Amino acid sequence: MMHSTAGAAFWSVTVLVLWLLVMGGSAWAAVRLIRRPRRQLPPSLPSPLEILERRFAAGEITRDDFDEARARLREHNLDL
Repeated sequence: MMHSTAGAAFWSVTVLVLWLLVMGGSAWAAVRLIRRPRRQLPPSLPSPLEILERRFAAGEITRDDFDEARARLREHNLDL
């Protein structure tokens, strides 16, 4: 009788330890996935209109050049 009680206790403890390992491993994996650093997207390139506006603001082009280039961009829908 003593042998079967000891065997039952052994398997009860073994199953409990296995469940704890499975639950602990699952929790660890979930935390790792949640805290993983997000991949950052590369910075987007400025639109043609933004480049044109920067050049105008910097004084590289005149108002007439700016208006003409903006009109061309709008013709080709490159600014939106």
